[in-house]
Parts: sequence; structure tokens; C-alpha cells
Amino acid sequence: MQFIDLAAQYQHLKDKIDARIQAVLDHGHYIMGPEVAELEEKLADYVGVKHAITCANGTDALTLVMMALDIKQGDAVFCPTFTFFATAEVVAYEGATPVFVDSNEDTFNICPIDLEKQIQKVIAEGKLTPKAIIAVDLFGLPANYPEIQRIATQYGLKLIEDADARFWW
Repeated sequence: MQFIDLAAQYQHLKDKIDARIQAVLDHGHYIMGPEVAELEEKLADYVGVKHAITCANGTDALTLVMMALDIKQGDAVFCPTFTFFATAEVVAYEGATPVFVDSNEDTFNICPIDLEKQIQKVIAEGKLTPKAIIAVDLFGLPANYPEIQRIATQYGLKLIEDADARFWW
């Protein structure tokens, strides 16, 4: 199932993309070159933070977050059911257990009502330590962060925002 047409997006931006790629080929700084610094600065400004650190891909970014939060075996991380497999993969890679949460039928994002039910279920079972929630934005629609943050705060969980990086033209 094709959700986005990358070829059409490329054609729309072809001249700009090709010019930027040619600039990198011309100066030869393929790793941590000036374009990376520019991107990180613009991303930080855009989201209103002091720093932004880019990664090779979203899986690497989520893996770094798992490591920074010391997610490990015995921890539960709550993930939406409707997402790319890397969301749960990075949790399992760190030895933790992904706990799947139903999606909101209107947005396909993680459902705050089911999220709270799943957290309570994990707590009642007593086998895992609830540690974090990964909310994934889809189709240009952000997850319900005010409600998810309220739940995260109530249960002492970290909230990880997996922002949708897809652009819709």
C-alpha cells in the first residue's frame, strides 16, 4: 500500500534537491558537512529548541531515545498499533516490551482512552515497569499530545514524540 508518492514529491522539488546534492558532491564533505549544520540549526529554530541532532533515519533516532531514557528489559513502552514497525522494533531491540495501544478511528493516532487502559493493565499485572509512551504523528495529523501528556504525567512516564516527517503537497 503506497501512502505517499515520493516520485511526485521529488519532481516538484527536483531543481532544488539536485542543486543541493551537487553542492555536496562539489565540496566532498559527505559526513557532518555544512548542510547538516544548516539543517540542524533550521530544525531547532522551527521547533523552538536550543539544539537538534539529525540521524541517518527514524529508527536510529528512536534507538538513541531508548538508550538516553535507559529503556531496558522489564520495561513497558506503549506504542500505537498503526505505525511503521520500527516503533516497536526499537523497544524490543533494547530488551523492553512494546505494549500496543489501539488507534483512534478518526486520526489513526494512538488512542488516549485505550492508552490509559493499557497502562492500568500493565500496572495491575505487575510484570513490567511502565516507562514511556511513543506517540506517532500520521498523515500530517499530530497525536493528541495534551491528553497523552496528561496521562504520561499522571503515571510518571516519558512521552516520546515520533513526529511525522512526511510532507504533503
